[in-house]
Amino acid sequence: MSPPHSELFEEAIKVTPLTSHTYSAHLHKDWCIGNVPHGGYTAAILYRLATTHFARSDVSPYRSKPVLPISFQLTFVRATQVGPATLSVEEIKFGARTSTIQVTLSQDAASKGPQTKVVGYITVSPAEADQEGPVVSGNSTLQPIPPPGSKPDGGIDFGTLAEQGRDGPWTRFPTIPAMAVSQHTELFGALPPSTVQERINTTVDQWARLRPGGQIPARWTNEAVMCLLDLFPMALDRLGAMATSAWASTHDPKDKQSRPPGPFWFPTVAFNVDLKKSIPAEGAAWLHSRVVTKSFRAGRADLSVEIFDQHGELVAISSQVCMVVGYERNLKNGKRAQPAQGKL
Repeated sequence: MSPPHSELFEEAIKVTPLTSHTYSAHLHKDWCIGNVPHGGYTAAILYRLATTHFARSDVSPYRSKPVLPISFQLTFVRATQVGPATLSVEEIKFGARTSTIQVTLSQDAASKGPQTKVVGYITVSPAEADQEGPVVSGNSTLQPIPPPGSKPDGGIDFGTLAEQGRDGPWTRFPTIPAMAVSQHTELFGALPPSTVQERINTTVDQWARLRPGGQIPARWTNEAVMCLLDLFPMALDRLGAMATSAWASTHDPKDKQSRPPGPFWFPTVAFNVDLKKSIPAEGAAWLHSRVVTKSFRAGRADLSVEIFDQHGELVAISSQVCMVVGYERNLKNGKRAQPAQGKL
């Protein structure tokens, strides 16, 4: 039986044991931004690494019972690359309720040998604990309120949105050629304003469906949520507007010798994830993301993401630090052509 997130995604995040604490994976070109594997996709591989390691560990306190990763603290030391990767695990702490491992993703670099690309900590909890105890929600009302749908109560008609690509102000975003990873999802939101200042002041909301390969019907799973936490083209457009505004504040617009920067690349430096609620075994058809950036300074920016299900329940929270650099930095990892679009 195929997993809810499709065989294509399952193959893309496949982890193969080599020894008791080392594994292999292959980073696929179809899950890249430009020439660099997508950070959320890479995190999904590390999610699978954690569940695989505990499932086969002889010293796990859970005795081969399934575990759920609940927290990630990842640092992207260097840009990853398409191709094979070696994953290593070091057990930091075993406990009845939580256990923590340190993970490292390494790849061979031409003429330099193995290099650490991603390093971090993953905390897991036994899956059975996910259903224990009461659930008390704090104030998770989104402000500003997301745009309403076409239903009388302001709800979104997801059937219409899926079939027609539009429901009220919600519309399907086009895929971005330079973001191969975007072909695996359908993203819907309000179109961005036309001016730079309006784009800077915009809060980004999106609804997403998983469509690996652009055709295969699929559903969001815990692993796929890791990818979605780092997938928000309109928020990157907002970061591009911030970078353009910063450039304009230090350049004379009448100077014909200078031109606005762009296109941009937004490589992740640090990625922290708090997984609040496990996705049901059958998967989720739709998930809502709210993406906020507080500031852009010295070529770096923050991104905070909250993901909710169709019932409004909080699924995951993430925060990350990213750099805002010229897209040519991305192209140094390969020979793919420069994108025609101004921003990613």
